[in-house]
Amino acid sequence: MLRRRDVLVLGAVGALAACGDEPGGAPGSPSAWPGDLPAAPGTWQEIPAAPMSARRMPTLTWTGTELLVTGGTGRVVGPTVSCPPNALCEAPPTEPLEGSGAFDPATGTWRALTGGNTFHHGPTWTGRLLSDGWTWFDPATDTTGPAPESDLLVRAPAAWSGTEVLCVGTDGSGQPVPHTLWAWDPATGATRTVRVPGPDSGETCHTLWAGDELLVGLTQLPPGAPAVQAFDPAADAWHTVPMDVAVQLLPPGGWDGERVVGLGFAEAEVPRLERTDPTDGATSPVPLPAALDSRQSVPDVAVGTGRVAVGVGPRYAVLDGGTWTALPALPALPGVGDDERVTTTWAGDRFVAWDDTLRRTGWWIELG
Repeated sequence: MLRRRDVLVLGAVGALAACGDEPGGAPGSPSAWPGDLPAAPGTWQEIPAAPMSARRMPTLTWTGTELLVTGGTGRVVGPTVSCPPNALCEAPPTEPLEGSGAFDPATGTWRALTGGNTFHHGPTWTGRLLSDGWTWFDPATDTTGPAPESDLLVRAPAAWSGTEVLCVGTDGSGQPVPHTLWAWDPATGATRTVRVPGPDSGETCHTLWAGDELLVGLTQLPPGAPAVQAFDPAADAWHTVPMDVAVQLLPPGGWDGERVVGLGFAEAEVPRLERTDPTDGATSPVPLPAALDSRQSVPDVAVGTGRVAVGVGPRYAVLDGGTWTALPALPALPGVGDDERVTTTWAGDRFVAWDDTLRRTGWWIELG
């Protein structure tokens, strides 16, 4: 979840592919974990078996009391086809998803749910509903219903302003195109549209809720055109954000309560966190701990309120204020290397890692 003031910028989508190198390995490989970092308190707790079908890369949503696990991709059921480099190849068929779930870490128990797997694009939590503006899902009653669908082509995640679900899309006619913000009030059913300022641009855009305004990053712009616009729902007004590139709004970056958080790359492709103030565009880099300095895989970044977790493979460190601490290495199965992939999120003071290898459900650790 994101909020507002400085921005930690992540310029690449994270994929957890660990290197597992020991000291003395190739330049840029991570040192032995945790290197010089102090250890964070707590231990990983395995999440009990879930009352739903196994899945990779689900949507993890913290409601304040429960972790909703919806969507994702089921087990591969068809043969995997070798795909030549740079070729467009279809993904192998997967099992349909059956059910979803709500996990209460305080009691370690699940609630089985039947809905939550049919969203068109990334949904947002309204405090009562999970919705992408096309569909709503109420986990308290396990009911699903249609919202007044717009006719926009939308790929970017939806956002919640406190009163409206906000989506940004185009008419789908091609490139370059104008962008439109579409808002839906679940309480009244009212909808409205607002033109995104700026010249026509690429159909793809990026969105990020920054506490009290929606940041919209445009792509394939004419030279010199501002890449990021901000919408203030309270004032019903737009203003330009002096950020250099829209890619700074890509997940897994996020808003930490004061900053947008993301990953950038310095010279020689050295990854680092970057804090960017959206009011003036000023950016301050934060070097990653040496044990996470991997130039062979992009670190995963999960942004929570006031802190951010960064990981390579089973190794995760948490930046809280200006202090880094190392989490225990994620548990491994016998005979399984460090290349396991996980989907991560913050659930209040708990950090959650979902096991995308489908061997287990996942783990959580409480940091207080």
